Amino acid sequence: MKSSAWLVVLILAVAQAAAFAGEPVPLVNPSFEESAKADDPKADLAAGWGRWGHWINRETGWSPTRSGDCIIGYHHWEIPEKDSSGIYQDLADVPAGCDVTFSVYAYVDEKTDAEHIELRLEPKDGGKTLASQRYELRTLAPAMWQNIEVSGTTVEPGLRVLIIITPREAGPRTGAIKFDDAELLKK
Repeated sequence: MKSSAWLVVLILAVAQAAAFAGEPVPLVNPSFEESAKADDPKADLAAGWGRWGHWINRETGWSPTRSGDCIIGYHHWEIPEKDSSGIYQDLADVPAGCDVTFSVYAYVDEKTDAEHIELRLEPKDGGKTLASQRYELRTLAPAMWQNIEVSGTTVEPGLRVLIIITPREAGPRTGAIKFDDAELLKK
């Protein structure tokens, strides 16, 4: 009888852990492998993602990657202005009142001197910030993949997830930042 009770406790613990982890919400092209141009597999825009700013590109020849052959690469040494750069994706199938966590792996090259990476949640098609988490580059270990995340709650159906990089205030700027394996979980 005691072994049956322990089995029930174990099953409940596993079920609770799975519920706590969250249910994946499919992102389009979360590892940036697919090009936005079907006829150009090396195109610098990732399918399913929008972008703004300078020198934030889908890269097919950079390493290391965390998985696959492509990443998003931020060329900090090329940035001519102090404006941010970033990528985003709009998701229609996230219900209102849903708790979500958006994460991505970041790799900061040694001596990269950008100000910070921000992960942000907004309503679909943009608008008032629902949640934001900034990661100062000086607090991230260089030359290793690190999972960074932001959590929040939707207020209406749909969601926009954003990865934003703010460059060093004034040049010269050095280094690069890589992103791979984005994920969105809902609880």
